[in-house]
Amino acid sequence: MKKYIGVFVTVFLLVMIGNSVYTQMNKDKTPGKAKRLPCQAKVTTFERGFNNAEIKIAQALLESGNVSVKSTIEKAKYAESKLFDYVKLEDTNKIVADELKKYIIVKSNKTENLNLSYNIYENDVKDPGKKTKKSKLYAGYVVFQVKNESNNIIYKVQIDFMDKKGADIAQSIKCSIKSFATYNK
Repeated sequence: MKKYIGVFVTVFLLVMIGNSVYTQMNKDKTPGKAKRLPCQAKVTTFERGFNNAEIKIAQALLESGNVSVKSTIEKAKYAESKLFDYVKLEDTNKIVADELKKYIIVKSNKTENLNLSYNIYENDVKDPGKKTKKSKLYAGYVVFQVKNESNNIIYKVQIDFMDKKGADIAQSIKCSIKSFATYNK
């Protein structure tokens, strides 16, 4: 009987150790990376919701078409900025407006607006804080934020784009909006 208990304990420990090793080997190397949508898995994406109840209210405002959008750009500071020779904020604003229209289910004129903001950042490859080759591969990233009436962030997503001339910014913007629209649904 003691022999069987010893064999059982040994097998149990081997299974537990094997499972632990397998889990560590297959664990995502960067915490917070989002891969819930196919568009998020194509490039590096970070997503975070801060208040699920307020996110539901914000998604309802999106579906009613009551949206206020602010946009900004941030050029590279250490390297020569080239991205915004090809990318114009007016063009990205049109992409955002057209994409937001796709999520309107019933247009209404509520007094409350959904407060969205997005920033397009050019990757500054000469930034002394960027030490790895991997941090210099992407062309930039889009940060999309949703704020409540008190101006607190309730949802935030950051999605990279790879093309140095910004040809794939539209996909990153569309993915950002889809990420918010489908969050916890």
